[in-house]
Amino acid sequence: MKARLECIPCLLKQSLNATRVVTDDQAVQEKVLKSVMAELLDSPLDSSPPLIAHTIYAIVDDITGCDDPYKSLKMEYNRIAMGMYPDLKDIVDKSDDRLFTAVKLAIAGNIIDFGADIQFDVEETIRDVLTKEFAINDYSLFVESLEDSENILYLADNAGEVGFDRILIEEIIDYADVVYAVKKKPIINDATIDDAIFCGIDSIAEIVTTSDTPGTILERCDPEFVEIYRSADVIISKGQGNYETLSEEAGNIFFMLLAKCPVIAADLGVGIGDAVLLSTP
Repeated sequence: MKARLECIPCLLKQSLNATRVVTDDQAVQEKVLKSVMAELLDSPLDSSPPLIAHTIYAIVDDITGCDDPYKSLKMEYNRIAMGMYPDLKDIVDKSDDRLFTAVKLAIAGNIIDFGADIQFDVEETIRDVLTKEFAINDYSLFVESLEDSENILYLADNAGEVGFDRILIEEIIDYADVVYAVKKKPIINDATIDDAIFCGIDSIAEIVTTSDTPGTILERCDPEFVEIYRSADVIISKGQGNYETLSEEAGNIFFMLLAKCPVIAADLGVGIGDAVLLSTP
């Protein structure tokens, strides 16, 4: 998915939000904004938004000296998610369809996204996703694919959300082995190995790393990961960044996300806040 004009002010706002987390110094904030604006002027819109975002956050890092602005917030939401874990498991245990309920909870966890918005209500989102119809629902195809699979690649999105992913992984490991892919270094609030281990993913799945960019840009990933990607029977792609970077890639991909961005919502043909479980052709 290529960037659109609306992505430019959004990326500028993201750079300011990240800088404000690091420092109250307005001179530093101004320097970041001016540097980002200069970069955006030269950024081709035929690039994917996550690729441009990688450059933008590198500018924030260079000027502020902080390569992980959301470190404390990520850990806070990891703790929140794992604090909710027993209740989430109880919801699954009491449901008529354990797998579908776990899918819903995994998608609800996608609300934890500092790139889209720092203000969100996790518990309200859980209630909404559990009770509302999905805007796109390819669940039956998902079940069919799981039943025919021997290995599953699960592409993580955000810290905190990892705790919700664990709920789903604990259901799908009955079908096949799971590989859980995270970022090799911090970028926005994307999940890293530390987040995955904190949420106990290492006890139920193999953890691998992709690259240092938001989403999954295969050209920037390690060859070992690309081989895992190409050989996966089922790919679960969490979040907007992975949709932006993989929507035109081959593979038996199931996109699971909440549409928080108007550009992505329009591309999918859904509304803001809608839950999506989309199978690629």
